[in-house]
Amino acid sequence: MVSPSSLLRLLSFSARPPARPSERTIQHVRDAMLQLLQRHEGQSFHRVAQRIQYADEMECLWYLRQDMLAALSEVHGEAQARREMRQINELFKGLLPQAMVARPHHRFAS
Repeated sequence: MVSPSSLLRLLSFSARPPARPSERTIQHVRDAMLQLLQRHEGQSFHRVAQRIQYADEMECLWYLRQDMLAALSEVHGEAQARREMRQINELFKGLLPQAMVARPHHRFAS
């Protein structure tokens, strides 16, 4: 029979977060995000770009995607902004804890 403490230990190790990405990897993601924003002008793009430039962790860059999406949506609309963000989202695969990874949205047809 398995003791409760050994079961808890087993569960806690099964969802181990990925190793911290290298500075080179973080810079690659940062550069891709900045490159997408450089195609646009305006104060909202400048603010987001500045925050991305100084983000020093992959998790920070992950959360800044929402600011990018908002800025892009103002110019192109949400559908186009989401299409532009797909390549950025792909860069985060395997670099974040599973709980932080975007899940596909399923829309219900009425």
